[in-house]
Amino acid sequence: MQALALKTIQIPAISVNLVATWVRRFKTRSALTKLTNAGLEDIGISYRQAFKEANKPFWL
Repeated sequence: MQALALKTIQIPAISVNLVATWVRRFKTRSALTKLTNAGLEDIGISYRQAFKEANKPFWL
C-alpha cells in the first residue's frame, strides 16, 4: 500500500493595504445603494452611475 502524498499550494501574499482598500471599496459601494436620489444629487452622481459603481466587484 502506497502512502498518499499531499500537495502544497502557494498562496500569494496579500498586503494589509490591499485588503484595507478592498474593505473600503466594499463599504463605500454598499453605502451608495442606500442613498436616496437627493443624497446622490448631493454628491453629484446619477442613479445610473451609482448603480454601475455599486455593482463592481471589490477587487476592481
